[in-house]
Amino acid sequence: MARIVHGNHPYDVPKDQPMRIGHEQFGYFTYPDIEFLGSSDLNCLFLSTDKLTMGYYEFQPGGQFDPPDHHPGDECYYVLEGQLTETNCFSGQACTLNSGDAILIPNGAAHGGHNFSNHKMKAVFALAPNMVKPGTQTFPTDLAGKARVLKGEQEKDFIHYDPVEEKHYIGTIDRLGSWPCPDEALREMPKYLRVSRPSERLDIIVGERNPYLMRFAFSTRDINFGELIMPVGGHGCRISEPEKHRGQAAFYVKSGALCFIITETRETFKIYPGEVMYIPEDCEYQMMNYEAEAATAIFAISGL
Repeated sequence: MARIVHGNHPYDVPKDQPMRIGHEQFGYFTYPDIEFLGSSDLNCLFLSTDKLTMGYYEFQPGGQFDPPDHHPGDECYYVLEGQLTETNCFSGQACTLNSGDAILIPNGAAHGGHNFSNHKMKAVFALAPNMVKPGTQTFPTDLAGKARVLKGEQEKDFIHYDPVEEKHYIGTIDRLGSWPCPDEALREMPKYLRVSRPSERLDIIVGERNPYLMRFAFSTRDINFGELIMPVGGHGCRISEPEKHRGQAAFYVKSGALCFIITETRETFKIYPGEVMYIPEDCEYQMMNYEAEAATAIFAISGL
């Protein structure tokens, strides 16, 4: 089993170089830690640096994790299979997600999770900049037993918030960095959870000569998260134009197969479903699709 070190995974591998992350490098951990195993879920870590974390977690039918969690970074989920009900512990907000849905948990927002279905749930998660407080390897337990629920014994102790009107914005390139809402609204207490259904993505075309589609579920000051679609066809294979990001990027391939070439070194990677490609900041690359079907990947980018 791969050694788990939050902020340094895969362990002792340079994070300033691009790399394929395969199943042999995945590491498993539970949330919460060992003293709360009876109310834990199973997590798999793909990548963890000082700026970006990506992995997946699975939830058994009837499961619930407690204590409620909170992170120093913005966190996103993309549900791959099953059903998840995520809660905002201070407001009592509950959001039920199905396959293809995504959710954004602003940094510091206390949240819990339930699986009320008869099937296992699996979701890819990503955080930026950090999953745990820098310098630590443990998760907070200060909110054990503190969650607002109907007819709960602690209901009188919670703040009651006035109704909030949800505004919907037209999706354009100018909304990058503030999707689905402006940053100031995202950070206001009780830091509501934001849900993105497949019909509510911020769709952005990338490239002029060789376009592909990025479907942003969320774009905040710290993280960009969603699904990209690299179609088939073209003169030869389908290929993206050279690009790089000011932040780190990770791509979890959902379907098809996606190739990456690093333009400076010509190093080439082929990433199959369930594997991950990591691109460090300011590293120029291109993506290619040599297959007979579109390639799809879940992306997390700490800075476009």
